[in-house]
Amino acid sequence: MKRHSVDRILVGRTITLDGTGRIAQAVAVQDDRIVAVGSEADILDLKGAETRVFRTDGTIIPGFNDAHAHMDTEGLRDRFPSLGHVRSIADVLARIAELARATPPGEWVVTMPVGDAPFYFGGPIVLQERRMPTRAELDRAAPDHPVCILPPSGYWSLVPCYTALNSRALKLNGLDCSSTSPVEGVELERDAAGELTGIIVEHNYPDSAQIALLPAVPRFSARDRREGIVRSVRTYHAMGTTSVYEGHGCAPEVISAYRDLQQARELTMRMHLVVSPTWTTLDDAQLMMRDWLSYARGAGLGDAMLRIGGIFVSYGGEPTAAAAAMANPADLGWSCYVKQANTPAEFERLCMLAAEHDLRIHTIAIDKLHEILPIFERVHAAHGIASRRWIVEHMSYAAMGDLARLKALGIGVTLIPDYHVWKVGTRFFPLSETERALVAPAAQLDSLGVPVACGTDNSPCNPLATMRAMRTRRERTTGEVLGGNGRTSAELALRAMTQNGAWFSFEEHVKGRIAPGYFADFAVLSGCPLTTPGDALDSLSCLATMVGGRFVHGGET
Repeated sequence: MKRHSVDRILVGRTITLDGTGRIAQAVAVQDDRIVAVGSEADILDLKGAETRVFRTDGTIIPGFNDAHAHMDTEGLRDRFPSLGHVRSIADVLARIAELARATPPGEWVVTMPVGDAPFYFGGPIVLQERRMPTRAELDRAAPDHPVCILPPSGYWSLVPCYTALNSRALKLNGLDCSSTSPVEGVELERDAAGELTGIIVEHNYPDSAQIALLPAVPRFSARDRREGIVRSVRTYHAMGTTSVYEGHGCAPEVISAYRDLQQARELTMRMHLVVSPTWTTLDDAQLMMRDWLSYARGAGLGDAMLRIGGIFVSYGGEPTAAAAAMANPADLGWSCYVKQANTPAEFERLCMLAAEHDLRIHTIAIDKLHEILPIFERVHAAHGIASRRWIVEHMSYAAMGDLARLKALGIGVTLIPDYHVWKVGTRFFPLSETERALVAPAAQLDSLGVPVACGTDNSPCNPLATMRAMRTRRERTTGEVLGGNGRTSAELALRAMTQNGAWFSFEEHVKGRIAPGYFADFAVLSGCPLTTPGDALDSLSCLATMVGGRFVHGGET
């Protein structure tokens, strides 16, 4: 680098995460890389006539790397109108009538769920009547339109989730008193006479009712998904996120949307997408792995902005929901992935095939690590996977001995602390204090040397909320601490949401540190995440975000 040749200089408290605990005063950027980090005086000595200087009273950190994001979902929530702050059936009906007046007769009126965004906790419990509106009530509000009040996804709300339809909507979907649900966990509510009320209750976390029962309800188009990703990227950048790892898998429709944005040079988020496969039999899987998924082998195929690598394979799952999803894999609902269901024997066979073809497995563990580990150990004995970076996703609870077994297999883990500790922590209250500390066990995994990164799961998409859950471990309804010995240090919470995710995409040598040679990906926060108390972390804001040396939020656009 020539003297006085840098493009940008950022001046402010800089947490480098370079392994030494160093706090710098400034950082210099040339093109998309960091070229120097140090004191303000030393870095300003590199300033040339064209160098742009950004000064902040905030704190500069490596950009957040959301290791389990479901990012595309965020932008889809703007596709349909909100019901607003409704508190009674009358409020809901007034909003439906208002939307019907603005919609040509015969066309669909489709809305976001009942409840308060972004979580929609409780759904109809927020209404005075503590129930959803019936078909008859919706008929009065919109007699000339089919109406559908959508359910939330159980992952960003809580089950059960509720859909409400009027009579026109039921008829267009072929639903009558003789109809039954083909999916376990989805019920068609009936009145005392056995007639459909228009209310559908979903007990599955991935939404299945629309896919299985409502083919006539408008779907997200390819354009909706593409535009939704654009909105999502903007929202995630505003949180300081510069990289996303989609380990739960992405369906072909979603991968295509990201590809289109990348080809149009409109993608500003660094993305690693894992393939959500559409096979229906083990024979299909073997064929696809051998002939069609070569691009996803090893570290995958792509560039610094968009890479596709690895496959998601479900352990368990609800078979009837998976069958409904596989009947039309393009019909995803709120999901970005195709739902699967595999028995333990099927899962093991798919893992063996993946190992044969050098395809990295990603699977959701929840509390089933003790069942998955013996399968992985048999695969490792047959094929040697310790250097391949297989991933266990969304792990809730596991025994300490099982966590230790991950190290020998070279397996990394993604956790969702805000979900398992803050949102649904009451599930784990029956556990002992020692066992509670092993819910979302970032501290324990890190101490064992097991690669661990955390994600937001888009519920909400704020990395600082995830870090708050890691450091405080407070459950939302009681304020009770869920296993105090599981609290992480401030430094680990920050690493788990920034630096650690780079290992999962084979980018630990270019991403996650503020050091020469690394990508110039930064978040500028209003305060210091290392000194701010855990309970106050999500009160911080992101002042600016930079990806590859260019501001994508705040700063100098």
